[in-house]
Amino acid sequence: MEMGQAPAGRGVVCCGNAWLWPTVLLVMSCGFVMRPKALEAQTAQATQQVPPASHSLASHCLATIPFELYGNQIFVKLRVNNSGPLWFVVDSGAGGWIVDRAHAARLALHLEEETAQGSGAGTGTYDVSYVKNVTFSLSRLTISVPLIGVIDLSNTKSQIGRQIEGLIGYDFFEKFIVEIDYEANLIRLFEPKAYRYSGVGESIPITVDQETRNSFLAAEIAVQGAAPESRRLLIDTGSDDTVDDSFVAKSTGPRREIISGVGLGKEFKSTVGIVSRLKLGGVSFENVYAGAGGVPLVGGGILRRFTVIFDYAHERMILEPNQHLEDTFPWDASGIASLRLAESGKFLINSVLQESPASEAGLREGDSIQSIDGLSSEHFTLQQVQGLFRRVGAEHRLTVQRGSELLKIDIKLRSLLQQ
Repeated sequence: MEMGQAPAGRGVVCCGNAWLWPTVLLVMSCGFVMRPKALEAQTAQATQQVPPASHSLASHCLATIPFELYGNQIFVKLRVNNSGPLWFVVDSGAGGWIVDRAHAARLALHLEEETAQGSGAGTGTYDVSYVKNVTFSLSRLTISVPLIGVIDLSNTKSQIGRQIEGLIGYDFFEKFIVEIDYEANLIRLFEPKAYRYSGVGESIPITVDQETRNSFLAAEIAVQGAAPESRRLLIDTGSDDTVDDSFVAKSTGPRREIISGVGLGKEFKSTVGIVSRLKLGGVSFENVYAGAGGVPLVGGGILRRFTVIFDYAHERMILEPNQHLEDTFPWDASGIASLRLAESGKFLINSVLQESPASEAGLREGDSIQSIDGLSSEHFTLQQVQGLFRRVGAEHRLTVQRGSELLKIDIKLRSLLQQ
């Protein structure tokens, strides 16, 4: 994890991580800003009580928060200082609460004069500002936060097809026991001191690092041609990725060099390969598409297969498998290595892999996809297009704008990482 250059007393945690354009690995993920250490943790007050969690927990539930799962990212609706509803991503990789810069201006939040520089997974830096004493309301819960970060998140819409208006990070996970039920699309919050777990989930030790304001676990990773190793991975609900770790580059199996998209910073080259076995405690996965660039992490591509309970107070994470536990791990089968949503609503091809269905069909960087199988691109979300391009063996006819030309291009999808 890199640290941005910040004024004395303030730090910036930067862990933007996405290493792959469309599939299970995404863009915006982990955390950005860390509050000054001198400030105490945020305070929280539940204004009303809600029913307890449906599964066996001998604890009282403070709040139940519905969410939308977009890709593998968790979007919750909340209000900032009595604002209208805004969509925030619940991001265990973020170092604190973050508000998008444009929305901070619309909400007339007062920026402190002190600023900092942060860096993401790619090259380059971004500006970080601060705002004191902000109140967030989500579901029936009101949370007062002494200091939040403000950064520019405007590019998230082009990268994931949906605008991120803010992030919920470290303070939230530190304050509560946070249970994320990916199958029910619900988050349940509990008071740490009174919490008693009585389920049968897999309890995994984690390290809660107060300096970086992140949590980590030890995972065993095996790749072809190398002995398995125990790796320290960031736990990142804000990432759409499965696994990202430099150990993947040691594989002697099939690999691809790609251009990685990032939420912050600039694009960079990365390697995608296959983890033959990923072991988290007593839970194992086989043949996982994984990246070798960016911050080492385990992301939503793995976590969505469970109800995940974050218990920072006891430095553990509990995994209860859901019906998606044995889902396969899809990856792009087109070779369109980077796809963006343009302001026009069309899909812009940012880069194309060599020796792939896309390159062999004649697609080029800068092409704009106008329609797929005769249906205008306006009928698709970016996530839907990415999903179509993961289906090995599928054939599609694309209408593509290239300069002043309108071209019809046929593409047949195939696996890009043959075992």
